[in-house]
Amino acid sequence: MHTITVDAPDISRAWLEACTRLSEIPGKKAFHTMVRIARPLHEDPHLRAELDRLRAARTKPPLYPINTVVNTLFPAALAATCTTHEQLSERYRAMYPRLQEIRRNTHGTYFGRLVSYPGTPDKPEPVDQLARVIRRLNMLRTTAKWSAVYEAGTAHVTDGDASAWPDELAADEPAAGGAGPEAVIRAASLDTQTLDFPCLSHCSFQFDSATNTVHLAAYYRSHYMFDRAYGNYLALGHLCAWVARHAGLTPGTVSVMSGCARLECTKSELGALQDAVTTPLFGLGA
Repeated sequence: MHTITVDAPDISRAWLEACTRLSEIPGKKAFHTMVRIARPLHEDPHLRAELDRLRAARTKPPLYPINTVVNTLFPAALAATCTTHEQLSERYRAMYPRLQEIRRNTHGTYFGRLVSYPGTPDKPEPVDQLARVIRRLNMLRTTAKWSAVYEAGTAHVTDGDASAWPDELAADEPAAGGAGPEAVIRAASLDTQTLDFPCLSHCSFQFDSATNTVHLAAYYRSHYMFDRAYGNYLALGHLCAWVARHAGLTPGTVSVMSGCARLECTKSELGALQDAVTTPLFGLGA
């Protein structure tokens, strides 16, 4: 089995190093890849401009602009006009039905699942999972007792028995709709298609009490590196920063694991991107 692990100081070098490493593997495919980004909102402007140019030149099939990919996971432009998470959530949920009328959003969007996860017949009200994560971080950051109970995962948001959790978490559950310490991307009753949405399976926020920092780890079952990964990495950086800001914390690293990562660009496209980067690609510690 081929695999890669990348540590880089910013999103541009992390993404380009991962693509370069994949290009050296037979079939340009690797399993259980790990990409860790120290400053996930920092970009190399020259590499980003060249990537935008190459993507725009693709016509068969056409590729969405990177900002469009970003917005499926985090609506950065909308968030910039909101002062609270509640305001962002309410505005997004109001427009969510219209977004789902767009063909590519038929099954929903990642951010839609985070702030408006579909309810059940018993509890039909959609669940704002990010609000729960922010609430828990706010509540527990002063105690420094829990580091890894801020999840977006695989169980249904209404599963679990709050009586089995620490008192601090159990007390929070009535306001969260009875859910456990996980919030969900995939809805088993809705997501029966084999391909496409949702490729993102899990998000997990870790609180580092020593530095008052929140880190984000994400798992993708499959990743197309040229088509989606750069926009996905950038969106995860925005998501981590948003949660940190509203929990009164500092945003930290983003780590992305892919069950299977594929490089689907040409040798000439990759060469142009390598030439565009303004800082040497390798040997830069995080």
